[in-house]
Amino acid sequence: MSGKEIYQIWMMAWNKDVSFLNDITDEDCVVHQSRIDGKDSESTKGLAALKDVVESAKVYFDDVEMSLIVGPIEDRNYVSARWNFKGVYKGKMEGAKVEKGKLVSFDGTDIFFIENHKIKDYWVSSDVIDFMNQLKVF
Repeated sequence: MSGKEIYQIWMMAWNKDVSFLNDITDEDCVVHQSRIDGKDSESTKGLAALKDVVESAKVYFDDVEMSLIVGPIEDRNYVSARWNFKGVYKGKMEGAKVEKGKLVSFDGTDIFFIENHKIKDYWVSSDVIDFMNQLKVF
């Protein structure tokens, strides 16, 4: 399976069912991401770590849709893509002052390191300032 095919499965995990990650995630996968809960990247690994990325984002949104803007681009064991997240805010996010029902949309970039046809490392960078502005956190 190519890195581009693995990335397409990643998108299916967002748009359909997180269980798509079961067959493409290394048991030692590390998610390299700044977190607001204070946990470091090494605190949770493997399938649980990748599923948490998807599931924690969906806690506050209905009708989530992830779409590709650029890529995926594959170079040896690395795969990268630029994406757009859209979802309807359903409330209860600490600090958010926007009303329920607001459509939120922001972009980000993923980089995967693939080893033995599985995601071994995942780096994500997203437009958090734009996201927080739409939720009226600032």
